[in-house]
Amino acid sequence: MRSVRSRLFGMLVIFIILPYFLSVFIIYDNTRSSVEEHEIEKSREELEEGSRALQRYFDEMIELSYSLYNDPDVLSVFENGLNDEQRKPFERSMKIFSISRPEIRQMRIYFEKDSSTLSVYQSKFSAPKKQEDYVNQAPFRTLYKSDDNFFIERPHVIENANNAAILPESDRTRVLTIHHKVTNVLSGEFLGFISMDIDVTAYSSLILNLSDGGESRLTLLDGEDRIMYSSQRANDGEPEGDKLVLEEKLKGNLDGWRLVKVIDRDVLFRDVNQAATTNILLGIGVVLLGIIMVVVISHIITKPIENLSEKVRSIGGENMDVDFTTSRKDELGHLEDHMDEMMDRINQHIDREYKLEIESRKNQFRALRSQVNPHFLFNALQTIGAVALRSGAKDVYKLITSLSKMMRYSLHADQWVTVQEELDYIETYLSLQRERFGEGVQADIQVDEEVRAASIPSMLLQPLVENYFKHSYEEGYDEATLSIMGEMVGGSILFTVQNTGASITEEDLGRIRSAVYGGPSGQDGGIGLKNIYDRLRLNFKENASFQLDTLEGKGFRIIMKLPFMKDKQEGGNSDESTDRR
Repeated sequence: MRSVRSRLFGMLVIFIILPYFLSVFIIYDNTRSSVEEHEIEKSREELEEGSRALQRYFDEMIELSYSLYNDPDVLSVFENGLNDEQRKPFERSMKIFSISRPEIRQMRIYFEKDSSTLSVYQSKFSAPKKQEDYVNQAPFRTLYKSDDNFFIERPHVIENANNAAILPESDRTRVLTIHHKVTNVLSGEFLGFISMDIDVTAYSSLILNLSDGGESRLTLLDGEDRIMYSSQRANDGEPEGDKLVLEEKLKGNLDGWRLVKVIDRDVLFRDVNQAATTNILLGIGVVLLGIIMVVVISHIITKPIENLSEKVRSIGGENMDVDFTTSRKDELGHLEDHMDEMMDRINQHIDREYKLEIESRKNQFRALRSQVNPHFLFNALQTIGAVALRSGAKDVYKLITSLSKMMRYSLHADQWVTVQEELDYIETYLSLQRERFGEGVQADIQVDEEVRAASIPSMLLQPLVENYFKHSYEEGYDEATLSIMGEMVGGSILFTVQNTGASITEEDLGRIRSAVYGGPSGQDGGIGLKNIYDRLRLNFKENASFQLDTLEGKGFRIIMKLPFMKDKQEGGNSDESTDRR
């Protein structure tokens, strides 16, 4: 037998500990999913906006070089070479350009006309320098042979390509270089190159805005997966761990480039994990307090309950005088007082039951003596019928014979009969009612011959005929008609029993349906209808149906559908309801 203490521990586990930790786990899991979905949605929107900003910036920087060599002073130098006459207008245009875009740290220009280069650093110009093989240097060789008009070199420390004095050695700025190929728009003649060193911070600020305060890593990759910028330096020696990786592809001049955001899930779920840890610690505290409570309560309550249990177990046999008196004033004290009162009532009931048992046996004996043998009744009816026949009362003889048949048939209740036998019984019943109400009783029976051979439970249709007389003729509806129809529908029998006499309201119909379909036997709605429905369910289960309606307020109709069965024997299995033709 389980003790109170073990039950209290079980209740503590089932109703407090398990639900609490289960709720913590469910909340933790749902919160993680919600945080991750929100972060993915937010990051995708930020990546889309960031990629559009990068595309606009790089498109602007690429288009900027076109506006530069479309300047007549600049284009003239590319076409005719750098001479003293054209140098000042050229330098003036370049200074204006350099001042307008401070993120351009350095520009290197190559003139194919005289195979010379010069550098521009913060509006300062280096001396021109001859470089015959400039076109064959990387990356100009590839750009020269390519159909593309520009090439973007990955970020690097700014270089003094011409060894010019204008670029101080202390400048270690990281730059991204855009190389432009200059050609004559009309003739397509190659004129030279313009290389612009752009400060990485000019476009990195667009990316840093997406890094969530440095807790995620943003990386810009070109079409060859070269890193063009990264907000953090990846440590090759450290494991990557569980990461959430999102990327957005760039379009236009940066087609093939990708902006990638890497989020550490440990950082993403840091607050969620801290909340879960706090809840678990609180849960452990609740468990400890619960254990202490169970120990204290069980100690206070268990001992009195054990004493009471010993007294209860001592009751039995002839030991019915157990003393439950107590001085306690709590619930257990009230329980013992009630137990004491209950024992007194039990002893009184025992005395009373002895007397009732003796009286019950006497009543059973009287009931047995009052029973009459049905065969005696049949013999008595036959004797009365013979006397009526000798007296010339043939009508009385017919009525007595009909009554005898009905009584003999009624002894077969709850047995299986053929539809024909049920109809014969109904005809006999109708003949008696015609003697009572006259030949004005209108009853029409139309049952197919095939249906008449089927087996059904006895007294299935007769109560419906009896209801016709009870609720029509006896209520004064002399012109009411009764119709019984039976036909085969598929493999089932469809019985329709209806009368055109008394009808009922929809509210009464609903109450009858509730009583028949769901109420206990004998509830409002008639014992007969409920009895028929219960017998259909008992014998045919879900294979039978029973429907009621009021013919739109013009009478009452019952529709029964049940499986066709033939040669059904009493006590057969209703699950074997198959067509045996």
